[in-house]
Amino acid sequence: MNRREFILAAGAFSLVPSIAATDKNKNSKKIDEYLAVIISDCHICGDKKWHANDETVKTMNQILALDPLPAKMIVMGDIAALVGLKKDYIEAKKVFAPIVDAGIEIAWMMGNHDRRDMFAEVFPKWAETSEVEGRIVHVVKMPSVDLVLLDSLDQLKNKSNHDGKINEAQIKWLEKFGASTKRPFFVCTHHDGRQMKKFAQTAIGTSTLMRGYIHGHRHSWILDALHNWKDGGRLVRSIGMPSAALWGDIGFVTLRDKGNHAEFKIFERDCFFPSPDFKREESWDVLRKENDGAVVKVLYK
Repeated sequence: MNRREFILAAGAFSLVPSIAATDKNKNSKKIDEYLAVIISDCHICGDKKWHANDETVKTMNQILALDPLPAKMIVMGDIAALVGLKKDYIEAKKVFAPIVDAGIEIAWMMGNHDRRDMFAEVFPKWAETSEVEGRIVHVVKMPSVDLVLLDSLDQLKNKSNHDGKINEAQIKWLEKFGASTKRPFFVCTHHDGRQMKKFAQTAIGTSTLMRGYIHGHRHSWILDALHNWKDGGRLVRSIGMPSAALWGDIGFVTLRDKGNHAEFKIFERDCFFPSPDFKREESWDVLRKENDGAVVKVLYK
């Protein structure tokens, strides 16, 4: 396995040092360690027979046009098209290769259309370095804040399960993490917190340093707030990510670590249901214009 393949497989967060904002990759663009990009719901198909593959490539090209480039990319699940076939992940590895070549570190998450065993065959190092056995769990560190990536895939045999679940092993790990950390953090799952209300309350209660909840799954830029009535009704911001490709809000979100707060900004390229070839409605373009460029500020304290 060469260096490029290893970075794509493992995300390289622990083995490859972060590239400082003053350093340059081979494309002569600066990489900013205070900047990350978040994408979700690519739904890449190994047969290349539907629009999501091409739309994901368009999203990758938009990200690669950023200057400076983000140091990290979070892929929030539903990497694969329908039931997580091995060929879907092989194709995903090809699609994301330019991101790796640009020096951007990738962190992978599981969604309801993914399959852990097939993913692990193509990205073994990322699966093997999980914080929780049998799940895909990682912590992505930015200069002032951590992103806790959990695995909400409730896997069924040979079909997709749209419901999400955080198993007991992950909950125990998160509680331990929350009790020991000295840094603010965001909890990230593919499924949204309102779909997993009991877990969302548990997550909020792990620590006052838990500052927000980030999710995919709904293919929409969603601003919400989650509460924990067991903890005096404490509220945290919840932010839903657009789809990178399939349907709904189409684009990506940047996260800029500002030292005492995070700024989330949406780059919405398109909006369509259920595919780009469907008869367009004027309202889709209106919604895209309303969303594109919106910024949300989340305080660390």
